[in-house]
Amino acid sequence: MGGRMQPDYIVVGAGSAGCAVACRLVEGGATVALLEAGPKDTSWRIHVPAALRPLLKDPKVNWNYQAEPVASTAGRPIALPRGMVLGGSSSINGMLYVRGNAADFNGWAQRGCTGWSYDDVLPLFRKSETYKQGGDEGYRGNSGPLQVEDYRTILPLTHKFVEAAQQAGFPLTPDYNGGQQEGVGYSQMTRRGRLRGSTAQTYLRAVRDNPKLQIITGAKAGPLLFEGRKCVGITYRQDGQDKELRPGREIVLCGGAYNSPQLLQISGIGPAAHLQSIGVEVRHDLPGVGSNLADHFGARLKHRVRGITMNQLSRFPHVVPEIAKFFLFGNGALTFGVTSAIVFCRSREGLASPDLQLSFTPATPVDMGQGDLEKEPGIQVTAIPVRAESRGTVMARSASPDDAPAISPNYLGDENDVNVLVSGVEITRRILAQPAMAAVSLGEYMPGPEVTSRDEIMQFTRETGGTIHHPVGTCKMGDDPAAVVDPRLKVHGFEGLRVADASIMPTLTTGNTNAPTIMIGEKCAAMILEDQAAG
Repeated sequence: MGGRMQPDYIVVGAGSAGCAVACRLVEGGATVALLEAGPKDTSWRIHVPAALRPLLKDPKVNWNYQAEPVASTAGRPIALPRGMVLGGSSSINGMLYVRGNAADFNGWAQRGCTGWSYDDVLPLFRKSETYKQGGDEGYRGNSGPLQVEDYRTILPLTHKFVEAAQQAGFPLTPDYNGGQQEGVGYSQMTRRGRLRGSTAQTYLRAVRDNPKLQIITGAKAGPLLFEGRKCVGITYRQDGQDKELRPGREIVLCGGAYNSPQLLQISGIGPAAHLQSIGVEVRHDLPGVGSNLADHFGARLKHRVRGITMNQLSRFPHVVPEIAKFFLFGNGALTFGVTSAIVFCRSREGLASPDLQLSFTPATPVDMGQGDLEKEPGIQVTAIPVRAESRGTVMARSASPDDAPAISPNYLGDENDVNVLVSGVEITRRILAQPAMAAVSLGEYMPGPEVTSRDEIMQFTRETGGTIHHPVGTCKMGDDPAAVVDPRLKVHGFEGLRVADASIMPTLTTGNTNAPTIMIGEKCAAMILEDQAAG
């Protein structure tokens, strides 16, 4: 598309949802300008799955946000990485493909989000993926852009964990993205051959040569432009120059749970008192913008073990044959993501669906998630309350898009989250005590067998627990006073403006959020094209 041509649609943010929206709109015949604050995804570390750890701190491809320090997490400065590159966070994540539980989406529909029940969204999940390793055809897709695969290489310790979970009473689930999520199963990943399958390398790749698509990188979004109650454009800064772009039809915000509410707020849409306090003229008092922030927060347990883990395979000389396997056969340790097996289970009796995710990793990071791996062989299991009820906020600090928003996740602020997490630690210990794991374990060293009481477990978690990087909810969908968008993802009170990313989720999904965020992009594009056809 020529630089002077007015696009039908502007998509702001080339992340998990944004790439899906742009791709499907172009395939539907629309012209699209896709704005991305970061660069193209040229770093080799993005594409080699096991090379992701440095990306979690790299300012070239990462917003590098920080949570506001609070007492519930011992006043620690918790890092909140978000992708700032083509592909967004799908270019720097652990590549896990987890759709969530049917109850998640049925719950959204019951909250007034018409058209978002599991039966409504299942066709979009199927449309988005190609999964050729079995599974129920009624649930899995075989012609979508996303290449979803099981792990190509599985270390023996992962098999031991899966066996131990079954010994502890959890059934083997061959496909947690199929008819039943609950139980223990092997992880599935978004891939492109041996390489990472980000939305930039799948959705965008499918249309990157289409003249109807214009990709604008290095474009830091500024305030939106309005004529009355209609959104008519967006400002952005590129190469030190302030520019603006106006669509023929609509703007779709796909900045994610941190950036989308900030952009709305600096554009005058949000809680009036806060906007006034930072010097932004109030265009529309929409109190839900930036509220309802939810995220997954986990406690990580570590064991020293006998056997091969990524701790050894990532170092010389063990890494040399792994590099050869990667280039010659497309397998081996360099194809690993983060989690190789998962247990979805219930923290107590009487629940309708799982509220815990126990994620097994055949490695132990030094700093609980983002740094180098320890030298001695070890395994880690992270206990995660997946239906977290704690809610926080994202608030713009000033009228400038250059100032990072104040992010207050309020981890562990709800007592139920504390109860579920403690139960998760206890269940994890029960699994790791089973014969299959006991045969290879040299013992728990974090938090250590002396940490047993509820208070001790929570003190350990407050001091060492971490985000699982799944922020959602800050522009939530619904028809209640705190909702920001309606079920067709249109911002309440405005024409020509939608939001399509994890921020519109009313509640967290049961598991990792990349797959449902991509589904949201699919659904948004489908609704836009429906509305366009209807005139």
